[in-house]
Amino acid sequence: MVLKPKPMPKPINERPSVPEELKILLTDYLEARLSLFKLEAFEKIAKVTAALFSSVVVALLGFFLLFFFSISTGIYLGEVLGSNALGFLVVTGVYLLLFALVLFAKKDFLEKFIIERIIGELMRKEGEDEQAG
Repeated sequence: MVLKPKPMPKPINERPSVPEELKILLTDYLEARLSLFKLEAFEKIAKVTAALFSSVVVALLGFFLLFFFSISTGIYLGEVLGSNALGFLVVTGVYLLLFALVLFAKKDFLEKFIIERIIGELMRKEGEDEQAG
């Protein structure tokens, strides 16, 4: 790391007046605050994107797990009931019941849960920053 020599102070007659110096300092401060705001916004966007991506991966793996479990259950019930069609019909009926439950309860539980998770993720980082600083 190379240290730069400090600039020589300007003679009194070349220094800016107090209002001009205040204006320069205020401008520098506002630019620094704007840069900090942008960095914090980018960090939150990155955290939400990472959480969203990992949730999509987990959901995709869960989908495949449920898909193959459903096929296995349909085949098993088909052997028990003596008809593959009946086995898959029972599995479809279970999914229709789950669909109806989610459809009626989505406003109360599902949307509320998702909103609370996103807000909690954003606020968790702010709480960690306050404790560290």
